[in-house]
Order: sequence, then C-alpha cells, then structure tokens
Amino acid sequence: MEEQKKINNKEGGRIIGGLILVTVGIGLLLRNLGYIFPEWLFSWPMILILVGIYSGVKHKFRNGTWAILMGIGGLFLADIISPSLRLQPAFWPIIIIGLGVIFIFSPKGKGNCNKRQYRNRDRWKNSTLPETDILTTADDMPKDNSDFLRIDSVFSGVNRRILSKNFKGGKITCVFGGAEVDFMQADINGEAVLKMEMVFGGAKIIVPQNWTVVNEIGGVFHGVDDKRRNNTVPSDPAKILTLRGSAVFGGVEIRSY
Repeated sequence: MEEQKKINNKEGGRIIGGLILVTVGIGLLLRNLGYIFPEWLFSWPMILILVGIYSGVKHKFRNGTWAILMGIGGLFLADIISPSLRLQPAFWPIIIIGLGVIFIFSPKGKGNCNKRQYRNRDRWKNSTLPETDILTTADDMPKDNSDFLRIDSVFSGVNRRILSKNFKGGKITCVFGGAEVDFMQADINGEAVLKMEMVFGGAKIIVPQNWTVVNEIGGVFHGVDDKRRNNTVPSDPAKILTLRGSAVFGGVEIRSY
C-alpha cells in the first residue's frame, strides 16, 4: 500500500511537471510566431509561481514550500504588472514579520518537545512527524540523543550532532538557510526516513560509511551530491536512511568521514 502511494505521488508529480513544461513551451512558441502576450507572463517571478504550483500539487499542499515560492513570486509579479503598487520595499519587512510569527508559535522548550516525541511515536509509523525542538543558530554543533529530529532553518545556519542509537527519522526545512547534521555517532535499526524541504537553501548530511542512503528527493534547479569517496566498507541493508522531499534552488550534500 505504501509502495503504491509512492508510485502514485511520483506519477502525479511527473504529469504536473510535464503539463507545466508543455504549457510554457506552447506559450513561447505562440509568442515567437507573433502572438502578443503580456511581458509579465515570461518574467522570473512567474517561474517561482509555477514551481510553487508544481511543489504544492506534488506534495498535496502539505508543506509550506509552495506558499513561500508563490508568495515571493506574486509579490514581485504584482510590481511588474502594476509598478505604482511599489510592493518590493515591503518584501523584507514582511519576511521579518513572518519569522517573528514563526518564533512565537514554535514549540517551547526541549523537555516538552521530548514528551511529545514519545507520545507520537506510533503516529510516526504513519509518516506523521512529531513535534520536536527548533534550533535556529549554532556555533559548535550541539548534541542531540533524540530518536527524532526536526530542524527549521530560516535565514540561518543550524548544526546538529545526533547521538541516538535508534534513530527513526525526522524533518529538515531550510528556507534561505542551511543545516549540517552529523550522524557519525548515531545508529539505525532498519529504515529511517528523513524528510527534507529546501528552498534557496541546502543541507549537509554526514553518515557512517556502512549506512545505505536512498535518495528520493525531487525538485527544480536542485542537486543531491553524494560525496562519499573511497568507501571500502560495504553498505548494510539493515541500516537505511531514506531522503524524501523536494528542493527548489537548493541541494543536499552527503558525506562520510
């Protein structure tokens, strides 16, 4: 059932992406043949809006990536369509206000978050992420022995060292930010799913050499670079880290020391 759901999601994303490309291609063809279109239809904010639509449909609008992309694209597109609006000066104030709202409504306190983790372990089996702590800045990679991980990096950098010997998965979100997660002292029993959403950001994942890393990340203008070199240690099929999610103008780097 779960495997069929994955296949359906991939097929849906492929079809939506194809329809968007076909539509853009037809529009460019008609314009080159002499048909008149508004200039804003072929502007860079429209690219962000189309990518936002693609991301939203692919993930059934369950993540915030599509809203961020369409919001940024819509703001700049409005200024192109009607320069008298002068919305661009409001861009950074809106971003700052949004960050303030995120901080206000973020989970409070690591102790409470750990309690929620244990209450929601059964929900994790159904791919529902438990609430965990949010760290926005770090200088020396703090340690975390939790079995679940959550990182929200917005205009910031996050470093984390995972110590759990039964890591079960989590979620990393980077919006105009980055994250580095060190799993070298962690362990997996079976499969752990790490959901990743990258928007103009990126993440570095450092894993033990015997882990099997499965890449299922899709996106636009993105890359997943596996830089594990000279790995003479055979991969253990019982220790699987699966990367899922999407990246837009971002990427993921995988390393092993």
